[in-house]
Amino acid sequence: MSALPSHLELVEGVVLPKPVGAHPVLDFVNTRSEWTARGPARTEWLTSHDAFLTWTSYVGLLPPATVNRLREHPAELQPVLEFRASLYDVLSGDADERTFEAVAQRIEQASAHRRFVRTQHGATWELPEDEDLPLHTLALRAGELLTGAERAHIRSCPSCGWLFLDPRGRRRWCSMATCGNRAKVRAHAARTR
Repeated sequence: MSALPSHLELVEGVVLPKPVGAHPVLDFVNTRSEWTARGPARTEWLTSHDAFLTWTSYVGLLPPATVNRLREHPAELQPVLEFRASLYDVLSGDADERTFEAVAQRIEQASAHRRFVRTQHGATWELPEDEDLPLHTLALRAGELLTGAERAHIRSCPSCGWLFLDPRGRRRWCSMATCGNRAKVRAHAARTR
């Protein structure tokens, strides 16, 4: 097998994009290529629900032991992909009312599933460990991102459309190793013609 491009990694037999968004919700929307072209993605990394579960563990959204238990109860992938597309539109500022409402409903649904439970050190919110846990966890994190201070720091890569946090206002590309270098090569070629 040939070496993977620098922006990809083999995780438990699944090829996944390396996290570049500085937030798991942004890395979630970055699991398809080229948001700049709104048709079908040239590359889709969430090709199965198992790949989605692998991704949730890879980015630290869910612990590996939880993911292994969830593999015994596979769920449909289509709701995950639909949420991702709608969420991308909301995060990038391109959402219409219908798209925004779809994201809001998913976040509200996840919030309604939370339970307030007692712990050794007080109490916490917890989601039930069922087939909806990965998507509900993502939805709650998306709600926090959309309503928090980090929302103002979300930027879009001008080359591929991937999203990332840029709190210092100095980052231009999703990754210098991929889109940044490609842009430099194109600029150099244009100058030397």
